[in-house]
Amino acid sequence: MAFQKNSLEVENDENVNLISGVFKTENEENNKINNETLLSVASEDNNENKAEAEKERELKFRESVKELVEEIKAAFGFVGDKVINKTINPDLEIVESQREIKIIKVPDDYESIQLAIDSAGAGDRIEVSTGEYQENIVMKEGVSLIGLSVSINKTDEEETELNSEASELSSVSSEASAVSPFSSVGKAILDGGNFGNVVSFKNGITDKTELAGFTIKNAGKSLSGVFVENSSPFIHDNVFVDNEYGIYIKGKSSPVIQKNVIQFSNKGIEVFNFEKMEDLMREEELKANKRLFAFNSSSRTNPIIIDNLITDNKIGIDLYQSSAVINHNAISYNNHYKIYLGATYGIYLSKSSAEIANNIITDSGICELCAGVNADKESKNVVLKYNNIWNNKNNFVCFGECVMEDSNMSYEPMFVDYISGSYKLSEDSPLIGKAEDGLDIGVRW
Repeated sequence: MAFQKNSLEVENDENVNLISGVFKTENEENNKINNETLLSVASEDNNENKAEAEKERELKFRESVKELVEEIKAAFGFVGDKVINKTINPDLEIVESQREIKIIKVPDDYESIQLAIDSAGAGDRIEVSTGEYQENIVMKEGVSLIGLSVSINKTDEEETELNSEASELSSVSSEASAVSPFSSVGKAILDGGNFGNVVSFKNGITDKTELAGFTIKNAGKSLSGVFVENSSPFIHDNVFVDNEYGIYIKGKSSPVIQKNVIQFSNKGIEVFNFEKMEDLMREEELKANKRLFAFNSSSRTNPIIIDNLITDNKIGIDLYQSSAVINHNAISYNNHYKIYLGATYGIYLSKSSAEIANNIITDSGICELCAGVNADKESKNVVLKYNNIWNNKNNFVCFGECVMEDSNMSYEPMFVDYISGSYKLSEDSPLIGKAEDGLDIGVRW
């Protein structure tokens, strides 16, 4: 039996009407029995006893109605006259479908970010104050972890106030102030202490889980600022510095990586899939789709990498047996990592596919075959369009199956001041308004 809730308040008269409607047949039978019993009592007792018996039965009936009303109100999600978030399953068991969303503050509510995450539920938001936190944390499904200095949907007045506060706090992290193009992002610092992955997303975490507003550093050798395995979180507005891997993505993962700064790593973004490429390609879709791009989030490692600044790494983006959408990024000066030089690339593809569009790819590569974009012989369906690829050791090297559209170009981008970390285009840049979407090529912030 299922009920339909029509309002947030149930008055007593409506409850009784509901009872009499839902339990009409049962009440009619009860009334019949009660009437027969009352007639029997009337024949045996005097009028006074009859009145007392009727009164007693009426009280019992009212009590039973009251109990039923409370039961139905509870089923509808009421406590007293107030609604709570409950639903009814097919077996009339009351289950909780929603819960009150909490805002948890660190360090006010919890000194440790991990303790705050452990206490949080789906939909909760953890706000971390400016400061340095040496932790290696594991995220939970549906939780948003936000550095308080991040600017999200702020008005101009709020933005001005926020930037003023950020300027006063700039001494907290020299890394954040030096590399971040966002004046109000990265003042909450996650330091892995060279001990492990700084932030981990595992076991099917979805895009309802969010990480934003941090400087993330010191993951340690062969470890990453953010590690994503079989998960698809939303990672945005962060600064990654001094990690072996800025972001490492593996397994069946489709994270959105947006508006981050990723610097001073062996590999800025590493995308690694154990499955063989030929087992993942869907040839019938490729034939039907002239874009020649395979993208199947159910079985592949498919990050969306958009609007990021990826500079001063050994390799900016490294794909292995994976596919990716790489759009509107600035991928520049990826030709070193600490004192090691060796093979360096802006984007390197091994047994992979990608759609690479609207990016600035410059000043990368120092070896003979190093390049702004390099695809090995087992890479397929690599499509490049509306990119500006300039001043790399080799701009483009492809040994596999690649499509280099005529919309690509090669100009000096004319950054405002890349030395100080500003990769915005000057007003005279030839890349203004030249992207496929009519906007500027490169990052859009």
